[in-house]
Amino acid sequence: MKSSPLPQLLKSLLPLFLLASSFCLAFEPLNTDDAGTVKAGGNQIEQYFFSINRHGSTAAAPVDIITPGEEFAGQNSAKAYPFTYTRGLSDTVEASIASTYYTDPSGSFTRFSNTAIGLKWRFFSAEENRYAFAVKPTLIFPASQQQQVNGLGAAALNYGVNFIASRYWDQLEVHINASYMRAPYNTNYAVGQSMDPNRINLIFVSIAPVLTILPGIRVALDIGATTNPPMPEQCLTNYALAALILSPTEDIDIGISAMRSASNYGTVISANGPNATRTELGVTWRF
Repeated sequence: MKSSPLPQLLKSLLPLFLLASSFCLAFEPLNTDDAGTVKAGGNQIEQYFFSINRHGSTAAAPVDIITPGEEFAGQNSAKAYPFTYTRGLSDTVEASIASTYYTDPSGSFTRFSNTAIGLKWRFFSAEENRYAFAVKPTLIFPASQQQQVNGLGAAALNYGVNFIASRYWDQLEVHINASYMRAPYNTNYAVGQSMDPNRINLIFVSIAPVLTILPGIRVALDIGATTNPPMPEQCLTNYALAALILSPTEDIDIGISAMRSASNYGTVISANGPNATRTELGVTWRF
C-alpha cells in the first residue's frame, strides 16, 4: 500500500515549524493562510459570521483566554461579521482590505473595528513539485479608545508579517504559517476591561492539512500556538480547529469551522479547564 505523504511532510517541515518561533487574514474559515493568490485582475469576497464564548473564567478567578484568528480581547462573548475584499494585482501579488462588524459587545463606539490592509506576494513556486512560498505584510488601523476598552482592537497602529509555505497533492494540501506582529496599544486605557500590561511582540505558528474527500467537499484540521498578550498570564496559547469547506461551484466556497483555544492541548481536547471557543460560518466568492 502506498504510504501517505503527510507523515513525511510533517517530519521534514517540523524543524521549520518549531524554529519559526497574531493577526492573520487567513484562508477562511481557517486561521492558517495559504500561499495562493487571487488571479491577476480577479476579485474575491469573504463574508463570515463568528461567535466567541469563554468558558471556566469567573469574576473571582478571571483568566484571559484569547481566540487566535480574531482580534477580540474581551473577557465575555462576542458576535461579529468579518469581511475581506481581495484583488489580484498580478499573477503573484494580491492586495486585501478587511474589517469586522460587531453585534456583541456593543456600546458608545462604532461597531466596525479591526480594519486592516494586506499585501500577499507569492515569491517562489514550483509547479512540477507543487509547492509555494509567500509573504504577507499587514497593517491594522487603530481602534477607538472605547473599542480597546471593550476588546475590539488596539487604539494604536499594529503591523506584522506572515510567512507562508504550502505543499499540494491531488487530494491533500498542507499549509504552514509563521508570523510576527508588533501590537502596541494605548496604555492609558484598559484592554478588554483589564488594566494588566500586554505583550506587544506577538508570534503565531500553525499548520493546516486540508483533505479533499469528494469533489467539492474538503475537511481541514488547523493547529497552532500564539503569544498570549496579557503579561500576567502564561506566554503561549494553543488552539485546534476543525473545518468543513463545501464548493458547489469553482467560484464559491461555503465554510464552517469550530475552534477551541486554551493554555495547553490537554485542555483544548478535553475542555476540562478555562478555554475559549469560536464557531464560524460564511462564504467565499471569486469573480
